Amino acid sequence: MPASPRTRPAKSALSREAVVAAALAVVDEVGVDAASMRRVAAALDTGPASLYVYVADRRELMEAAHDLALAGVELPTAGDWRDRLEQLVARVVAALAEHGDLAMAAIAAVPLGPHFLRITEEMLRLLREGGIADPACAWAVDLLVQYVASSALEQGPWNRAQREIADPARATVEAMGADFAGRIDAVYAGLDPEAFPAITALRPLLTTGGGDERDAWKLRVVVDGLLAQG
Repeated sequence: MPASPRTRPAKSALSREAVVAAALAVVDEVGVDAASMRRVAAALDTGPASLYVYVADRRELMEAAHDLALAGVELPTAGDWRDRLEQLVARVVAALAEHGDLAMAAIAAVPLGPHFLRITEEMLRLLREGGIADPACAWAVDLLVQYVASSALEQGPWNRAQREIADPARATVEAMGADFAGRIDAVYAGLDPEAFPAITALRPLLTTGGGDERDAWKLRVVVDGLLAQG
């Protein structure tokens, strides 16, 4: 027999916090593009119209979910300004990458949620502490935010794939990295050296290294560039 209104568990009261949390969970499950208002409403056992009491539209909801993902990012306290900046950027990348392609929600917008504003404030403070001129700080933060988004979008699918691998031996970073590099190397090995002389010459370097070491190198280059510009 179907549950009657008297026996069916009462639905939790809706709130903006509940709606945003549900949106983040839906993004985790199906990705940003498929996280429709209808899907989020279904997760809350309500209709899409109910969500518009709390958010103006889907874009606002995705931006709020993006900000929620950053709630747990702690501001670094150890090291000089550069160490703390690099730690902060790495923590933001990791937080977003835990939620698949969530970083897409901020690619074409300026994130303005409270958690992102807290992070932006700290980035600006550290850049000024490092001697970056004020006019350059604004563009520097823009560059760092773009770096964060692209890095998170690269890392997110990797994290998802790692969780979906049933064999623990194949789910390690080392095993997945070796498999990925092997597939790239197989393509490079089949190239005509005369048509692709640079790829052929650099093939061993193009398919080795990476992971944390590569990410640290890229961020160092960005910060070095900022310092060179003053």
